Amino acid sequence: MRLIFIVAAATIFSGAAYAQQPDTTRRPPVTRADSLRADSIAAADSIQLVRELERIGNEPRPVMGPQTATAGPQNPQLLPNISAIGDLIADFSPDGSTQESANRFDIREVEVALQAAVDPYFRGDVILGLSDLEGIAIEEAYLTTLALPRQFQIRAGRFHMPLGKQNTTHRPELHTIEYPHVIQRFLGEEGLKGTGLWLSKIFAPFGFYQEVLVTAIDRLGGEAHGHEEEEEGRAEPVAAEPANKSLSGLGYSARLRNYWDISEATNIELSASAATGKQAQGVDCFGFDDPGEQIPCGLPGDATAVNVRQSLVGADFTFRWRPLQQGLYKSFIFQTEYFRQLNDESPPIRRNPGVVTVYDGPVRNFDGAYAFARYQVARRTFVGGRFDWLRDPEAEGETFSAASAYLTFFPSEFSKLVAGFERTNPSGDGGGLNRILIQATFALGPHRPHPF
Repeated sequence: MRLIFIVAAATIFSGAAYAQQPDTTRRPPVTRADSLRADSIAAADSIQLVRELERIGNEPRPVMGPQTATAGPQNPQLLPNISAIGDLIADFSPDGSTQESANRFDIREVEVALQAAVDPYFRGDVILGLSDLEGIAIEEAYLTTLALPRQFQIRAGRFHMPLGKQNTTHRPELHTIEYPHVIQRFLGEEGLKGTGLWLSKIFAPFGFYQEVLVTAIDRLGGEAHGHEEEEEGRAEPVAAEPANKSLSGLGYSARLRNYWDISEATNIELSASAATGKQAQGVDCFGFDDPGEQIPCGLPGDATAVNVRQSLVGADFTFRWRPLQQGLYKSFIFQTEYFRQLNDESPPIRRNPGVVTVYDGPVRNFDGAYAFARYQVARRTFVGGRFDWLRDPEAEGETFSAASAYLTFFPSEFSKLVAGFERTNPSGDGGGLNRILIQATFALGPHRPHPF
C-alpha cells in the first residue's frame, strides 16, 4: 500500500511539473500509434519503478538490539509502564544501628512496578519488593476493573489494606522515614497487606464526596501482619486447622472516607476504618508435677495454637492547606490517626486435667495514636514533626511514646532527601533512645501516583 502511494505521488508530481513548463517549440501532430507507444513505455517504466521499490523495501534492515525467537507487541501502548523506586537509609544513631539489618548504610528496599491497561475493562498492577533480607517478594499484584456501572470498582489480588490513612502508602513514599509506631505495632513494619477482593465506590449524597471501601482477604495477619518471626529456639505456633477454613475466619475490613472543600485553598478529610479476622495464637502446657517441663497440650493434631478473633477500629483526620497564588512555595498538612486493637479476653482453650495451660496471645485491648504536621518553607523544602503514643502490645501494654522531627528536600519530582531525628521512650521509664536517620529515595520511569 505504501509503495502504491509513493508511485502515485511521483506520477502526479511529475505530471504537474511538466504541465507548468512553457511550450517553446511547436510539436508535430501526434498519431494514435505514437500515443499507444508512449503509453506502453510509461507503463513499463512504472512497473520497473514498482519492482525497484519492492526490492528496496524487502532488503533486511539493521537491527539495533538482539532478536528473539518470538515476536512481541509492536504497539508501544500495549507495553506496560516499568518503573523502580530505590529506598536508601543511613543510620547515625549514637547507640548503634536501629535498622533490621543492623547496617549503618543500607538499601532498605527497591520496588519494581509493572503497570498497564490489560484491555478496555481491566488494568493490571504488579509491584515487587527486592531486599537483602527478604529477597524478592510480591508487594502488590492486582487486577482493577475500569468499566463497572454506577462507578463501582473491584480489585482482585494482593494489595495494601485500605485501613487508616497511611497504610495504603508504600514506605518509600511516606512523608516520614518510617510508618508511625502504632501502625508498626498493630499492622506491621511494612503495613498490612492481604490477598483477596476489594470493592469501592465514590458518591456524594449529602453535597460532599464520600468513598466506601470494603475488602475480604484470605487471612488477617500471618505474613501480612509483620509478626511472623519465630522466637529463638521455638517453632511458629500452628493451629489444628487454618483460620480460613470457614468464611468467618477470613479477614474483613471496611473504610468510610468523607471529604470536604472548605475553600479554594483548604480541604479536610475525616474517615473511619475497621477490620476483623482470626489469627493463630500460641498455647503452652506444663505438668503439675514439674511446672518447668513443657508437655503436649492434647490439642487435635498436636497443634500448638488456637484460632482467636482479633479486631481493629480506627479513625483519621487530615487537614490540607495550599494557597492558589503560592501553591508552589507554601503548603501545610496536619494528619492524625487513632487505632484500638480488640482482643478476645476469653480464648477458646480446652483445659485438660493435670495440665497447666498458658495462653500466649493478648487478653486485653490496646490503643495508640500519632499526630503529624508538615510545613513547606520553600519550593523544594519542607519541615515536619510527629508525635507517637501507644500501649505497646509487644510489651504487655506498657506505654510507648516518641517524638521526631524531619527536614525534607525534593531536588525534583523523582528524588527525595530526608533527614530525621527521633527520641523514643519505649516503656515510659525515661530510658529513651536517640535515632538519627538519613533517607534518599529515587524513582526511575513513570512512577505510580501517590495515594490522596
